[in-house]
Amino acid sequence: MHLITNDLLKFKRSHMWAVVVLVPLIAVGIGAGNYSANSETLTAGWDSYFSQIMLFYGLLFCTAGIAVLAAYAWRVEHRGHNWLTMLTSTRGTGSLVAAKIAAISVVAAMMHAVLVILALAVGLVLGVPGEIPVYLLAAAFLSLAPMVAVAAWQSLFSMVIRNFAAPIGIGVVASLISFGVLASGMPGVRFVSAPALLSETLWLGSTAVADAGALGSGTVLTVVLTSAALAAAGWAASVAYLRGTDARL
Repeated sequence: MHLITNDLLKFKRSHMWAVVVLVPLIAVGIGAGNYSANSETLTAGWDSYFSQIMLFYGLLFCTAGIAVLAAYAWRVEHRGHNWLTMLTSTRGTGSLVAAKIAAISVVAAMMHAVLVILALAVGLVLGVPGEIPVYLLAAAFLSLAPMVAVAAWQSLFSMVIRNFAAPIGIGVVASLISFGVLASGMPGVRFVSAPALLSETLWLGSTAVADAGALGSGTVLTVVLTSAALAAAGWAASVAYLRGTDARL
C-alpha cells in the first residue's frame, strides 16, 4: 500500500488528472449527442442512452484514456534519475511493478466513476424516459476488472518505450483492431486481448451493439478470471523486462 500511495503522490503534479475528466466528458458528449440526434429511432429510453455512451467509450475512449494515464505514470520515472533510482531500489521488482499497475488502475477507476456519474447527470438533465438500467450499471462496475488488465499492458508499453505518444498509439490501434476482430465474429479474442475484453464487458446488455453478451454469473466469472490472467501476464512481462535491464543504463 505504501508503494501505491507513493506512485499516486507522484501523479499529483501531472496532467493526468485532466484525463480523468476530459475522457468521460468527450465520451458522454458524443454518446448523448448521438442519442439526442436519433431519439426517434432510439426508443428504449435509458437503455438506448446509456448504450450509446458505452458504445463510444468501449470502442476507443476507455482504452485510450488508460493508455494516456499509463504514459503519464511512467513519464515521471523516465525523467531525471527516477529510472535509475527505481532499478536500484531495495524493493522487490514484482512489488514495484504491481504498485505502478495498481496506481494506474486506481486513477482509471476514478475516470470510470466520473463517466458513470456524468452519464447519469446528463441523462437526468435530458429527461431520458424510463428507469435507469441497473444491469448496465453492473456491467460498468464489472468493467473495472478488464481495466486492470489493460492498465497492466499499457504500463508495460510505457515502461519499455520512453516516447510519450508511442504507447498511447499502441493502445489506440489495439482498441480499434480489437473492435474490428470483435465485429468479424472471431471467437476467443477476449481471451488474448485486454482491450477486446474491456470492450465486450462495457457492451454487456447493450442495445447499441449487435450480439452484445448478457450479464450472468458465467459471464462475470469469465470476465474476472480472464482479466486476472491477462493482468498477471502483463505484470510478469514487466517484471521480466526490469530484471533484465542493466541499471547502469
